[in-house]
Amino acid sequence: MPKKKGKGKKGKKDFLVDLPSLQPYGVMPRDIIKTPLGVEATVLGVRDGLLWLQFQGNVQSPVPSKAKTKADMEAFGYVRRPQSAHIHRSIVEREESYFNHRYYGTPGPKTAAMRLPWPDGSPAFNALAPVEKGRPLTAPP
Repeated sequence: MPKKKGKGKKGKKDFLVDLPSLQPYGVMPRDIIKTPLGVEATVLGVRDGLLWLQFQGNVQSPVPSKAKTKADMEAFGYVRRPQSAHIHRSIVEREESYFNHRYYGTPGPKTAAMRLPWPDGSPAFNALAPVEKGRPLTAPP
């Protein structure tokens, strides 16, 4: 008897993260959303007409199916966190990246690799440098 072929898993659809698909919800990718229970989640994108969020532990879940707009989401208790929360997340991610770079040898934060030019050779720096004049005649030898 020939071996049975298993049913292949269907590939998951990718999330839509473009502006027109996220505009009804009033969010952008990686925005932080506070749920009705007070848990924070990150916006993944839109799939099958629903906004999907990622919770801690990489748990992915859609918002309620009746929440199709920003007003509907707010009625269910899903609110976008203020910009300060997003800035704080960026700072924490950079600190973690820097720590892992220092102690575990992982690649450092993107801006840490930026090499700024030294000002010695620039014309602007030379314009600010004091002009050396000869020693005063009254100075001791």
